[in-house]
Amino acid sequence: MAVPRRSLDGRLFWVLGLVCAMYQIFFVRSAAGQTAQLSVNASPQNTQMIPENMFGIFFEEINHAGAGGLWAELVNNRGFEAGGPNTPSNIDPWLIIGDESNIIVATDRSSCFATNPIALRMEVLCESSGNDVCPPGGVGIYNPGFWGMNIEEAKVYKVSMYIMSSDSMDLTVSLTSSDGLQNLAAYTITADKEDFKEWTKVEFDLQSSERNPNSRLQLTTRTSGIVWFDQVSLMPSETYMRHGYRKDLASMLANLKPKILKFPGGNYVMGNYLSNAFRWSETVGPWEERPGHFNDVWGYWTDDGLGFFEFLQLAEDLGACPVWVVNDGASRNEQVPSATIAAFVKDVVDGIEFARGDPGTSWGSVRAAMGHPEPFQLNYISMGNQECSMHYYKGLYLIW
Repeated sequence: MAVPRRSLDGRLFWVLGLVCAMYQIFFVRSAAGQTAQLSVNASPQNTQMIPENMFGIFFEEINHAGAGGLWAELVNNRGFEAGGPNTPSNIDPWLIIGDESNIIVATDRSSCFATNPIALRMEVLCESSGNDVCPPGGVGIYNPGFWGMNIEEAKVYKVSMYIMSSDSMDLTVSLTSSDGLQNLAAYTITADKEDFKEWTKVEFDLQSSERNPNSRLQLTTRTSGIVWFDQVSLMPSETYMRHGYRKDLASMLANLKPKILKFPGGNYVMGNYLSNAFRWSETVGPWEERPGHFNDVWGYWTDDGLGFFEFLQLAEDLGACPVWVVNDGASRNEQVPSATIAAFVKDVVDGIEFARGDPGTSWGSVRAAMGHPEPFQLNYISMGNQECSMHYYKGLYLIW
């Protein structure tokens, strides 16, 4: 008769335990000259089933596992915030098409988003005709994404951006090869002077005619004037469960059949300093309004498109139990004294309300507005990360 898989797993557990015990006996005997006897009853009726929810996925935002990985956003530094709050700032990895004789590009603090004040100002000095003629392909900016954008043939990609200008506009948004010579898809925005005098959201689709695994998104023009850009996004129209995750990677996770999804990380939750720790409340709501933060542990900017809501949604999509790792008042270099931990406790309580609260509650209403009025099945949280040796650990542990 076939032995059930779970019984085999249980027996394997006991066999491994027996091996470890025998090793310890041998070590003690050889070290102390003592003799010990161990009796093990590994009969099936004495086995214990390993709980199914002990097997799953632990996700951490490390090495661009989320930004540039599982999260399907193709534009790197879409809100121009990665260079810091002081302007003009570094716009890496955005690069300029043209030179100082025909284009001036710099960041300023003119964005329409209070939480994301940085925008990109592009002043075009050349024209399509006359004395100052632009290069044949125009001038502008481009974004190579995360080590090149993988653009697939016949696939549709959704473009979203905010534009402001008091000048007439003839702007081409295109997907090209890394050198700009191969045109995969293009869309032209034509406007009169008054059309974009205030910040305006523009959305459209690009369908690629060819495949190129090392592509870029570029914004070019041959019309003089000043244009501001902010929150420039490029997402594939097909994502896992239509929730923004890369279809190929999320499908691999689903094939693991995880029972738990622990997120958003360990050191990532702490940060090297608390000012750069993961703050769940700053990662919910409209993507454009999330401030993002510098992942100082692993050394790169995250716009937090993959935020608290998206992690909870991913767990639900995978049929896994979400396990939220919370910051309990410590970074890798700092720790909050036990007497002043109340703000962190409240933050966790608010996060639980966001996940599980009724739509009529303060944070439950935010979740509902994001398209999920039903509560998420958040039943577990994980406190902190690798901080047992810290000064206030015992006191904080007792409080939590």
